[in-house]
Amino acid sequence: APAQDERECLRKGRALFREGRQDEARIEFEALLISNPKSANAYLGLGMVLRRQERLEEALARFTQARTLDPLLPKAYVLEGQSLAELDQFEPAILAFQNALNLDPKSVKAMTGLGQVLLRQQRYEEAMALLRKALHHDPRKVQPRLLIAEIYRQQDQPEAAIAELRLALDIESDHIRAAILLARLLVARNEHDPAEHVLREVLKRLPEDSPALVQLGRAALELKLYPVAEEALHEALRRDPGRTTTRLRLVEALLASGKLEDAEQQARELPKNSQIAPLVHKLLGDIHYQRQQFQLAVEQYRATVLHLPDHEQLLGDLERELAASDGGWEELAEDLQPSVTDRVADETRRLRQNRRNRNRRA
Repeated sequence: APAQDERECLRKGRALFREGRQDEARIEFEALLISNPKSANAYLGLGMVLRRQERLEEALARFTQARTLDPLLPKAYVLEGQSLAELDQFEPAILAFQNALNLDPKSVKAMTGLGQVLLRQQRYEEAMALLRKALHHDPRKVQPRLLIAEIYRQQDQPEAAIAELRLALDIESDHIRAAILLARLLVARNEHDPAEHVLREVLKRLPEDSPALVQLGRAALELKLYPVAEEALHEALRRDPGRTTTRLRLVEALLASGKLEDAEQQARELPKNSQIAPLVHKLLGDIHYQRQQFQLAVEQYRATVLHLPDHEQLLGDLERELAASDGGWEELAEDLQPSVTDRVADETRRLRQNRRNRNRRA
């Protein structure tokens, strides 16, 4: 029967979506729309795939089509509201969440979404009331607690924020985002050991194939909790040795910990493609710099500059400094290190933004 076929397509598409197999899920939802162009749930599924792929405008159009086809479907309004909020269209998002709540006054997702928008508008009292109401309906939901913690943080009440995040981790002990937010608050209070303990506890609980290992390692690196960063990134690389960005971050963590031989060994295993060449040479330069091998450091910094786009000006300045240095490699390396670091950071940000833009256009 057609209805049974539709249910099977939806079930299969949703299962693929949950497994992270976005392209395959999209094929299922698109096939269903060919056979039944009025399937609101197929539009929802397709929209969820597009949203996961950061194609927000396209996702929003699918959610709007879904609620046009079925105006009594609360989930369509919730997903529409979430997409509008991500696009910073706050007033239409508020309207979408209110429509969802009119249809289903107990929708925790609608309350949470509306609370998040009000938080972003700094309407703290209204946001707090809605998020507390969401928790009255479902006390085990973690997302409202994270948002309540953020309200407390923005109102300079770190103790209350910390307490809320600890409750979230009591509910879901492997909740990576709650652990990272808590660690950030603890580090801001110079409580580095408790912050490290929080991240280690969640690291112990992560499943073997968890992509959250990289997320945890990156956060630990940012917070200068280098032992945790090393452990998480080593484990992530063991499971997926081809992840270049993971290896780059591991080199940074090892370098910051003073483990220069390990850092150099990992750096030598990085591919020499043009995109990451500046970062690889810069990291090798930093390793030589810490070893006080200043001439080698300068040579790596020069190679860094050569691999940057629009490098002529910086390279000209560098060559003039080299000519006038009279062999004062230490002073030259000292001068070069911060400017090269800044240029590489700018280039890394540019590449990340380009990648995000490509993903949105794909």
